[in-house]
Amino acid sequence: MRIPVFRLPIGVRCSSKNGKVSVLGSKGVVSFNSVSNLYRKGNMVLFLPYLTPYESSLFTQALFGVVLGYTIELKLKGIGYRVRQEEKKLIFSLGYSKPVIVDIPDEVAINLGKKTFFLISANLGVLQNFASSIRRYRYPDLYKGAGVLYENEIIVCKEGKKT
Repeated sequence: MRIPVFRLPIGVRCSSKNGKVSVLGSKGVVSFNSVSNLYRKGNMVLFLPYLTPYESSLFTQALFGVVLGYTIELKLKGIGYRVRQEEKKLIFSLGYSKPVIVDIPDEVAINLGKKTFFLISANLGVLQNFASSIRRYRYPDLYKGAGVLYENEIIVCKEGKKT
């Protein structure tokens, strides 16, 4: 049986305390719950009892996140759709009667452009949840293609009613 051993990149620290595993790197800190204990020798890390496949994928995502970081690009497509940032809030104009206000999580940084904005974080789970919660306010329309889109998303528009 192969023992799952993880190799830590340079500049990454790992700790386990009270059932919580924390990975610290240059891009931030990522923590997740685990019943396994962490054993470290040099830059090698071993968990006993072994991590479940889900926890193992969380740990590898945390390693990539604290070293490289994750980025999701969202585009606003539509007439009058805008976004602006005030302190820790994003304010969207998405064609509703009132603006949509979304709180930004502490772990997420944002770069705004005219019609595009980038969500940057070391924690992939938080980043994907935040991106999908933003997208939930205005899914892409199947007839015009307007809405909040991911960066390389292609919307195949339906043909309108023929009379």
